[in-house]
Amino acid sequence: MHFDLAHFPDFQEGFSSGSLKLDTLEMLRDIRQQLGCRYITHIGYSDLTKPQRGSDPEISVLTTLPVHWVVRYSAKNYYRVDPLVQGIMQARRHFDAIGTIRNLAEDKSLPLESRKFLRDSQLRGLGNLFLVVPTSNSHGFRGVTEFTFDVQSAEQMASIGAIGKRLAGVSAKLHNSLHSNRNPALAASVASLLTKREIDCLYWAANGKTDGEIGEILNIARWTVVTYLTNAKNKLGCSNRTSTVATALALGVIEMPAISNKF
Repeated sequence: MHFDLAHFPDFQEGFSSGSLKLDTLEMLRDIRQQLGCRYITHIGYSDLTKPQRGSDPEISVLTTLPVHWVVRYSAKNYYRVDPLVQGIMQARRHFDAIGTIRNLAEDKSLPLESRKFLRDSQLRGLGNLFLVVPTSNSHGFRGVTEFTFDVQSAEQMASIGAIGKRLAGVSAKLHNSLHSNRNPALAASVASLLTKREIDCLYWAANGKTDGEIGEILNIARWTVVTYLTNAKNKLGCSNRTSTVATALALGVIEMPAISNKF
């Protein structure tokens, strides 16, 4: 496995990947401020569901994890047990739906060594809540974002509920910003399948608005909003609302505005 690492230790300008612009750093700072997360790691990689020539995929990694952890990670070859990396290696057989929120701490299917890895992460001060969101773009270039938080155990479920509907949008925005692989022709083609109202509803859903709030903004009934979002889901071939919004963002059908205001 070949890593192309871009590192922003402690959300400061890092010591590698000069191609990353300062606006990426600003975006990371905004994400941390608005989500209240401790660290962010994003991995981009080619579509491993297709036959591969060669056994070692090339992945692009951006992380804000502290230097001491990156050194420890490398020294202990933690990539062998890191759930993020292992999930990529297993993508030939399975890929979580776009926008799915995976709580690693509650994932009972993780092998023992991966659970030990997460425990070591907690002991080293990286947080105690690890939320992972997969994403993709119009060219099949996939990604996965991990957000780490430090919250009281009793408050973890409430925290997930409060920010969950925004994580997919933030992950898609970060993925497209880093890899810039939008296809305007494809976006226009997909958008032509949707009505203006369906696109409007997707846009406001991407901003974390409820069906009722979207109805008030567009001056339509709540159940009409539900119908529009259901139609969009079926047209985009998605399984739920979250994946529909994330797919629309990844394809460029709707734009995610700059992160502002509270989540």
